Amino acid sequence: MTRKQLEQRRAQLVRQAPELEHLLRGTLFERTRRCGRPTCHCAEGEGHRTSYVGVTLAVGKTEQVTVPADLLPVASEWTENYKRLCTLIEEVSAINRELLRRRLLVGEDGGGDGSSSRKKARG
Repeated sequence: MTRKQLEQRRAQLVRQAPELEHLLRGTLFERTRRCGRPTCHCAEGEGHRTSYVGVTLAVGKTEQVTVPADLLPVASEWTENYKRLCTLIEEVSAINRELLRRRLLVGEDGGGDGSSSRKKARG
């Protein structure tokens, strides 16, 4: 790819990024649990289904948030947006690495020797 094509691809990827307000780092999962009432169907049959978002925090602890059924679509979209953003960041970063390599090889001033046009500071 040419430099122009790389820059166009990078701009295209940036336009695909989800809005930051709609991101959620975590994993959406479902568990079944028993409520503890002896007369409830869950006492002997299948338990109550409960959905959660689990997040591992930087300090190594895991936090779980119960997600009501009506918010499952939102939580699902937000976690998928986060994954998509991470993928886009990696793709943009790969393009930026390639652009950086090309600038280092050619030099900022267009010379082919890879040297910088900056002068050394005198002390």
